[in-house]
Amino acid sequence: MRATIDLSSLSLWLKFCNKLIGSSEFSFGNVYFSYSGGLVVRATDGCLHGWMKTGECEPFDGEISIPLRLLKGFLVGESSEFLNLTLTENEIALSSGNETLRMKLMGKREKQVPVEHEPVAKSDLLNFNRALNFVTSPLEEGDFALFGSFQKDLLMFASTRSIICLTRLQGELMKPFTFSFPYMSARHIVKAFEVYAKNVQLTFGLGEALLIRSNDFTLQLCGEHAAFDPRVGDFLQRKETYVVPKNFRRFVSKAAWLMPRESTVRIECVKNSMRFFGAYGGVSYKAILPFDCPLKFEFEISPHRLRSALARMSDKLMISIGDGFVKTPSLTIFSPPQS
Repeated sequence: MRATIDLSSLSLWLKFCNKLIGSSEFSFGNVYFSYSGGLVVRATDGCLHGWMKTGECEPFDGEISIPLRLLKGFLVGESSEFLNLTLTENEIALSSGNETLRMKLMGKREKQVPVEHEPVAKSDLLNFNRALNFVTSPLEEGDFALFGSFQKDLLMFASTRSIICLTRLQGELMKPFTFSFPYMSARHIVKAFEVYAKNVQLTFGLGEALLIRSNDFTLQLCGEHAAFDPRVGDFLQRKETYVVPKNFRRFVSKAAWLMPRESTVRIECVKNSMRFFGAYGGVSYKAILPFDCPLKFEFEISPHRLRSALARMSDKLMISIGDGFVKTPSLTIFSPPQS
């Protein structure tokens, strides 16, 4: 089998693959070439799989594994327009200009293909990635996020012990669905889409996994079918809101700089001020913001998680208080009822 690959296109997809795999996934540091109407490259972090068409080639069976670091190393400083790939029974050879890289094959793998699925929704890449970036921002490894339909809305949702992130997506709902997926692979998608840097139409499909498809690529994300808590509807209702004090974001950021990652700060609103309190060891932090509090409230929260979420929201923040929650339009902070 012989193939000629455009180097600029291959370089983009290798960067895309690198983000899909993630920097910590050393055991998944290979990419896999196969044939499906052309030369296709696949990458995985173990949960997330991505398939990208990289060029034309002669048909061949199975899947060929190549370490991503070798491909990236071979292309460093390469100025040619094309890369030639030759596959024989025992080896694969890459050549460009006056250079050739040969690798012995350890045997072909069975080709992996996306799972069977049915279309459930459509949106565009920038809208989807913005929502995914926001809801996963306060999460950590081991956490999960939800994507799906609630009534007639497309929603992205995630929660931690003290924060709920919820946002609507612009798009077309084709069939009701809700799917839960892991934080780490979601962040890999965010980073890969930032590398791709184009806004294209996405079609979402659901089977044993969630499929994200465009004309250029297919992503398959592991997880499980789920359901939104009915109380999500309460969060979507617009209630009386108040403008958050101008320096609120700055004080949250400063607390995150000063406090260890596992620490919390207490934020309370009483009379005409909003107050921040944080302490660890022999260090304490206090800040007071002038603010006509609509209702008295108090909550403890990780300033690091809150800072991450606020950094992905618009400059103008609004707040509403009620039913045990302190809310901005897309961010809910648990607040214990006041006695």
